[in-house]
Amino acid sequence: MIAALVLAAGLGTRMRASKPLLDVGGVPSLARVLAAIDGADIDHVTVVLGRDADLIAERVDLSRTHIVRNLEPETGLATSLALGLAELPPSSSGVLVFHADMPFIQSATVRAVRRLAEDGARIAAPRCGGLRGFPVYFSRACLAPLAETLSGDSGGRRFIERNPRCLELVDVSDSGCIRDLDSPEDLAPCEQEATWTTCA
Repeated sequence: MIAALVLAAGLGTRMRASKPLLDVGGVPSLARVLAAIDGADIDHVTVVLGRDADLIAERVDLSRTHIVRNLEPETGLATSLALGLAELPPSSSGVLVFHADMPFIQSATVRAVRRLAEDGARIAAPRCGGLRGFPVYFSRACLAPLAETLSGDSGGRRFIERNPRCLELVDVSDSGCIRDLDSPEDLAPCEQEATWTTCA
C-alpha cells in the first residue's frame, strides 16, 4: 500500500493567511489537494496540521484522513515531515508527499508517480517544464535515512541530492505539480480563472 502525506502546518507568514484554507475557486486549497489524492485511489492519507488545526477541521472534510498535529510549526517544514513519517502505517510500502498550498495538482500526475513507485522506484517525482514537482515518492527503505537528514525547511531535498541515482522522474504537462501559493500575488491568477480542476 502506498500512503499519502500532506504537509499543512505552515505558518503562512508571507501569505499572511492559513494556506490550507486559501480560497481557490470557492474551495479551500487543502480540500483540492485531498480531492486530487482521492482521484488517484490512495487509500491512506495522513495530514499534518499546525496551530490552525481546529479551524481547518471545521472547513475541510478530514473524515477520511489521519490527523497529526505539529505543535511547533515555527521549527520548519522538516518537523512536520518527520512527524508525518512517524505516523505512517507499518503496512505502507512508501509514501507520496504533498503540500497543502499546491491545489492545482492533477490526479493524473499522482497516478503517474504512483506507477513509478509500483514499478520499483525508490524515489519518484513528476517533472514539468524541466522542473521537479510534487508529489515526491519515497519508498519504505528510504524513510529511516530520509528522517536522519531532516532539518529546518529543507524537507526531503537534502536526501534526494545525496541519492540522485535513486530518483526517477516522469514528465507531465501538469503545471500544478510545480505551482504553489506562497504570497498574496500568487492568488491573483486564480481569481481570474473561471474553472480549476484537480481530478483530470
